[in-house]
Amino acid sequence: MLTQDFIQSAARSAGFDACGAAALGALPDDMLRSYHEWLQGSGHAGMRYMERHLQKRADPRLLMKSGARTAVVTLFSYKPQRRQPPHLPQVSCYAYGADYHALLKQKLWSLLAALQAEQPSLQGRTFVDTAPVQERYWAALAGLGWLGKNGMLISKELGSYTFIGVLLLSDEVESNATPPKNRCGSCTRCINACPTGAIMDKGRVNARRCLSYRTIEQHANPPHGDDADEADEAKGEKPAASPYIFGCDICQEVCPWNRKAKAAAHSEMQMLPQLLTLTANDWLAMSAEDFDKIFEHSPIKRATLLGMKENVRRFNF
Repeated sequence: MLTQDFIQSAARSAGFDACGAAALGALPDDMLRSYHEWLQGSGHAGMRYMERHLQKRADPRLLMKSGARTAVVTLFSYKPQRRQPPHLPQVSCYAYGADYHALLKQKLWSLLAALQAEQPSLQGRTFVDTAPVQERYWAALAGLGWLGKNGMLISKELGSYTFIGVLLLSDEVESNATPPKNRCGSCTRCINACPTGAIMDKGRVNARRCLSYRTIEQHANPPHGDDADEADEAKGEKPAASPYIFGCDICQEVCPWNRKAKAAAHSEMQMLPQLLTLTANDWLAMSAEDFDKIFEHSPIKRATLLGMKENVRRFNF
């Protein structure tokens, strides 16, 4: 059986900042009820993919044909060493550098290879934010943090500026992880700071109000039917008091735990130099060729150039 020390050492060698493991099983009934209530209330807005594969989301053991038995969960910090100048249209700092999906996938495959070298019969699947896996729940169960009131995973050491990667394994591994105590206490800074009132109870977020959804997903997944009506209504609303044109970090910026966390030293997360100078006029004048060249390996491309220009116009920079 693979030991926790071996797995954590292999994860560090693969470039992760933290790692834990948890035995897989079905999600708790109260969590499933809360998720279904959120869906029924259209808290996921136009992200219809969140309605699919509910059985696998409820029990990730079904995500492997042979049956998964363990979740190895990793954290990769993206807390920036510096920020964009405040007078410029702002981009969420998770998008300062390389697209985390491809980056974490590579690191997870490297970690899996190291584990298979030690245990050749081991099988595994990697997941980075694109499958029906409740990553934050499994990260908490693996002892990596707790779920904050804004729904983010908060690590005592790393704060909430982390990407989560999940490696499902066919075998059991040694794990003595204990979910840490929720240390948010009576603090409501994230709730109070949200400019659109998107943060609901139980750590849930109403995506229809969330600036990250409006500036990214609404362009990447054009709404249809009732969602289209809601999107048109949202476009007609007065812009929120926010400087962000891609994503939003406001609820994380005010979190005391992020003040304690150290900035990430990963070269992949270094800021694209153009983000230090792009003005609103630069965004509006940008050609498709320049957009594709500058953001070829960036998550910003998800919002599309037309979407980014619309965001700039809506926020009146």
